[in-house]
Amino acid sequence: MDEPERGRFRVLTLLASLMAGAGLVLAVLAAYVAWRRGTALGWSLAVLLVAVAWWGTAYAVELSADSLVVRSRWGDLKYVGIVTLAPAWLVFVLQYTGRSHLVTRRLVALLAIPPVAALAVLAVPATHDLVRSYSATSGAQDLPNVESGPVFWAIFAYNNLLLIGATVLFVASMVRLARTYRRMALVLLCSALLPWAANILHNLEVGWFALIDLTPFAFILTGGLLVWGLFEERLVDLAPLARSAVVESMVDAVFVLDAFERVVDVNPAAVALAGRTRGELVGRRVRDLMDTSGIAEVGPSGLVLDDEAGGGQRTFDVSQQPLTDIAGRTAGALVVLREVTDRVRDQQRLQQVLDDRSRVAATLQASMVPTRLPAVRGCSLASRYVPAGDGGEIGGDFLDVFPLDGDTWAFVLGDVSGKGAEAAAVSAATRYTLRALAGPTLSPAATLRGVNAVLQAQTESERHSTLVHGHLRPPREHDVPEAPLRIVLSLAGHHWPLVLRTDGQVEEVGTLGTALGLFDDPELHDAEVELMPGEALCVFTDGLVEARRGRDQFGSERVAELLRAHRDLSADELAGAVLDAVRAFHGEELVDDLAMLVVRYDGGVATAANATP
Repeated sequence: MDEPERGRFRVLTLLASLMAGAGLVLAVLAAYVAWRRGTALGWSLAVLLVAVAWWGTAYAVELSADSLVVRSRWGDLKYVGIVTLAPAWLVFVLQYTGRSHLVTRRLVALLAIPPVAALAVLAVPATHDLVRSYSATSGAQDLPNVESGPVFWAIFAYNNLLLIGATVLFVASMVRLARTYRRMALVLLCSALLPWAANILHNLEVGWFALIDLTPFAFILTGGLLVWGLFEERLVDLAPLARSAVVESMVDAVFVLDAFERVVDVNPAAVALAGRTRGELVGRRVRDLMDTSGIAEVGPSGLVLDDEAGGGQRTFDVSQQPLTDIAGRTAGALVVLREVTDRVRDQQRLQQVLDDRSRVAATLQASMVPTRLPAVRGCSLASRYVPAGDGGEIGGDFLDVFPLDGDTWAFVLGDVSGKGAEAAAVSAATRYTLRALAGPTLSPAATLRGVNAVLQAQTESERHSTLVHGHLRPPREHDVPEAPLRIVLSLAGHHWPLVLRTDGQVEEVGTLGTALGLFDDPELHDAEVELMPGEALCVFTDGLVEARRGRDQFGSERVAELLRAHRDLSADELAGAVLDAVRAFHGEELVDDLAMLVVRYDGGVATAANATP
């Protein structure tokens, strides 16, 4: 082999190595894209890169082959990549620019018709030369001297039409996006023009470009930029850009800290909150910023800052999330300050309303019972009043004891249906109406009929009241000490009171009548009861007997057993024992209000202090 032949061989080897290297690089890029991105968009880019890789690889074999037959075969095979390139680029651009709905099976089939037809023409010996053929001067040691047929120019025009149209669509879509995408569009346009220009110059046989087709080699730059844009600049995955836009527009202040608690990035909300520029914040330690930011308090409610402009305080909910690197080591933290000033103020206002409501409820509840029971000759009195739940809701139970004259005292204990202010209003109306109507000469039943008439006229709701009203007439001073305490009472739909006798017997007294507020003419009856010294009357609302433990009610039988068991106790101790028992049975917070009045007749013994806890 003489020197000129060795020179041509070295040139061919170099060019073949370049084409083989280009094919290998592009094949690796295609595999990387397919591995990283399993979507249709990623696969179309992978097909594009594989097409160019095949083109470069087949061209490398064509350049390095020793025989014209092998060269011709591989020169034909490279057209598989050539005719696939343009349709793949068009599909990629359509998918990327948001036109995936256009990439249908029908479109793919239509795009495949020209390439398949071209390959068919190339595969048939009779029509092969319509695409390409070697000139008579071509030799095994020379650069391929290919003559192009009319079908080749049709393929050339078809490919360039698709490439130019898809590139224009791609660049136009990118320019309409953010400035970052505009810069990237310019870079991609320049990189796409490089292989396109190389192919045009080679096929038009311009200068030394006529000797070799550098298109596959130039596609290394284009393919590399596409992959770089795909995974580094997120051309395909817009989530990071969208996430960045969301963070920038957030009203919450965001601070990104390094492992040493220094600020490395902030969003505009953080800049506005700190009252400093971004440059002044970056590099500063969080503790230094906190010392100079007018922090008033760091507590359960969050971070409280003095608001110099508004003259008040602003409260922020602090959320801190650690940031870790690939190895799992702590690399920093993400701190988000969300302003909750309005929420905290609303909670404070709500708490104030609840406190006011509790005070009002406590005041109204206190008005349902007398602050102190009156002294009744020869008797000791005790009462208990327990609102339902935590006492925050106004109930409808009430009780009262008041004198009618020097010899007669009236008592009333009732329960208005329902809860709340309306029930309390009806309770107050019932109590004070009864006080106004009661008299020593008017029987309890007659008094209750008058109260019912008033409630019927004044109460529009369907609320009703169950109550027991009675008169206490202890013996006069000149009567014998063993004289009984005479009681006349009437039950308006109320539970029967219990009487504890000296022998330990407990009996229900009274005749059940109709609740007040339901009918114009309620059925009411007076009943007379006598208590001997040492005996007691226990009157209560249904909150006592209807207290539950599961399905079991406390019931009047348990009340009777308690009275028998503690018959030697004073009136106050007896009332306390019953209340303790019902709380132990049901729990501290009762479901319904409980009102209880105990009247113990002591006979000639001096009157004990009456208790109203």
